[in-house]
Amino acid sequence: MKANRIPAHQLEEIMPILLGAWRRMHKEAGPADKLQTREFRRVVEGVKNLQVGLETGNQLIGRDYFIDKDLLGSYLLYHWVVNYQQGLSILAEIPFKPKRVLDICSGPGAFSLAAIKHGASEVTALDYNQAALQLGAEVCGRSGYALSIRSWNCLTTPLPLEGKFDLIIVAHCLKELFPINSVHWQTKQNEFLSMLLNRLTPAGYLVVVDSSHPEANQRILQIRDCMVRKKVPIQAPCVWKGECPALQTKNNPCYAQREFYKPYIIKEIQRAAQINLGSLKMSYIIFRSPQAEWPVLEEKKYYRVISPPVESFHGTRFYLCGVDGKKHLGSRLQVLPSESKAFEYLRRGELISIEKAHENQNAMDIIENTHVKVAAACGKPIPEIINE
Repeated sequence: MKANRIPAHQLEEIMPILLGAWRRMHKEAGPADKLQTREFRRVVEGVKNLQVGLETGNQLIGRDYFIDKDLLGSYLLYHWVVNYQQGLSILAEIPFKPKRVLDICSGPGAFSLAAIKHGASEVTALDYNQAALQLGAEVCGRSGYALSIRSWNCLTTPLPLEGKFDLIIVAHCLKELFPINSVHWQTKQNEFLSMLLNRLTPAGYLVVVDSSHPEANQRILQIRDCMVRKKVPIQAPCVWKGECPALQTKNNPCYAQREFYKPYIIKEIQRAAQINLGSLKMSYIIFRSPQAEWPVLEEKKYYRVISPPVESFHGTRFYLCGVDGKKHLGSRLQVLPSESKAFEYLRRGELISIEKAHENQNAMDIIENTHVKVAAACGKPIPEIINE
């Protein structure tokens, strides 16, 4: 069954559910739609500790920090909302609705609910921390959906479920499972991911997600290259099949950027915690089963837009990565023809096709007969040719 558009986030209905779960966990009475001042300060302090401990100082890496109720509660009211929206957008790039889904190291199940919203009929969340799992089940249940949960230490015990899966999600956990200061971390990480790939159905997908921070982004790109060398095909975002161009140059990240809907409480937490995040930024790869092939596209020059508009001496340009590697696109015209008008509205993450551009090495310029077309907007599957 074909996938639908990105489901509505319905955060107006979900935020009171998250607040209610937070209150029950802390055994706090209060209004259903907002935090009281002391509660708000408590949540903000937890969010700041998570930001420092996971993203800048790494003090929480390798620890089960969800045993701290303040950190778990703060995650639920802020990071859960961010990750849930990431999941809604990324999973929309899978061309079919998955039936059986695993959410590895799920925490309170933000990606699990996103998978359910995308039509998954059987979702199991796995995490070491039982309290986080129960919170995820509660949020899904009060939203009207069933979520199976199971405690699992993925570093010491085999996967406790039998059979194959249509979708396996590994989101925001690899740096905690395989810290870069641990022995043979890269080998162990890639063996773990290979094990998960082998648990996919022939038409299944493995989604790996992390932040856009340089270290996390490089990890995701290195995983991409490792799996491509093993002949594992990619669904998104890459249409280039060679070694990742972003890894060939220092300080050259490649990550996604999507719209971020901010309920009032999220805006207030960001303001108080001094978090400057206006959009969703994340690194991700969607792998196909090793038994599958790369997506078959029409014989066109397809490119993923990998930058915002960049102002140069020659005008606005976009960096692209496509079927023939990394390029950049601009225009030699003051007024664009109708066939190239899409250039004026391009967004980072879109897949575009370009025909009849003027090319000079890695530079492409729009001329009179150039066609620029958005082939897949952000959060949409690529236009592959599917033989029914």
